[in-house]
Amino acid sequence: MRLDLIRHGRTNMPGVLLGRTDAAATDASAADLIRQTEGRIWSAIVATPLRRSHAFAERLARDRGLPLRIDSDWRELDFGDWDGKPIEELRADPVVAAHLDAFYRDAEAPAPPGGESWRMLEARTLRALNRLLDADPAESTLVVAHGGPIRATLSLACGLPFASTWAFRVDYATRITLEIGRGAGAKIWGEIVEVAQP
Repeated sequence: MRLDLIRHGRTNMPGVLLGRTDAAATDASAADLIRQTEGRIWSAIVATPLRRSHAFAERLARDRGLPLRIDSDWRELDFGDWDGKPIEELRADPVVAAHLDAFYRDAEAPAPPGGESWRMLEARTLRALNRLLDADPAESTLVVAHGGPIRATLSLACGLPFASTWAFRVDYATRITLEIGRGAGAKIWGEIVEVAQP
């Protein structure tokens, strides 16, 4: 299966840790997403229910006459008590800053208070990938998602250690194209075909 993963556009809440907080993407950011999707062909589009992902996916699906499926397993990691707060404010507390640093460095680090761990994110991303492959492994699909599940896909499908996924810049409107499938024991494999920055 050819799978394009694109991160949503820049939001109207810069400098804030956005997980489940439902911030909208700016109108100006749509231009980057349009450039990243021009000339590409898919048989389906998948998006998360969050506005910063869903709004562009809905518009693109309508313009292309493609089916759009909403899948909440592609939503961003839930940062719990940190969600929706300015990163500067969180880092002003030395205990929270240390927890944040450990959380981004180590997939086994404890989840944010009231939130999800990276392993929880990986588990639901794996469910979402399996659903795509179950539906039609010959399809070409665009997933409009978030930085966290895109990194989880790179780790799961391409066998990259979690820490190594930070070697990829996944800015707003970054598109990563993969070939994915299932190998022995139904294990998902993936090959990075292209990384397109806005």
